[in-house]
Amino acid sequence: MSTKEADWNTPLDTGEEAFELLRNARKAWIYTYIRHNADTTIDDIVDSLEIPQRTAYDYIHDLESAGFIEQSNERRPARYAAREIDLQLVQDDVQRQITPALIEAIARRERDDDIDTYIERHGLDGLAVALEYAREYAGGSVTHRIMAREQEISSLEAGIILDALRPVVEE
Repeated sequence: MSTKEADWNTPLDTGEEAFELLRNARKAWIYTYIRHNADTTIDDIVDSLEIPQRTAYDYIHDLESAGFIEQSNERRPARYAAREIDLQLVQDDVQRQITPALIEAIARRERDDDIDTYIERHGLDGLAVALEYAREYAGGSVTHRIMAREQEISSLEAGIILDALRPVVEE
């Protein structure tokens, strides 16, 4: 499947809680923040991510109910830690993995217009494919021209998304 064919109706849009996490960049940011800052509080999230406290409480509740984060202790204020996510989806002959890196890439769309534009053009499947290329790109085994040719996108667009995703795969 080329990224031109990818859209919101492919394997990464076929579920419930995991897929809500993929659709909601703010919720993805909260998961990513907690993953990088274990033993964090809601106040830490509100201050660092600059989101309303009510939204933080709602999203924390959703993430905890879905099993993506857990309250790490019983003291107050409550502290949270992220669980590793590694889900594989298969639909027809297309396979996709939902990993913390994919969730972080989605979270970055909130603050990176290049990622947001890429998702608008190519959907979540296109982003998942680009993330795989970004891993190889960061490792030096793929160039933006190779991605452009294989995914039938412009060389400029491939270079932009690979550079935008580099911090995700290098962390």
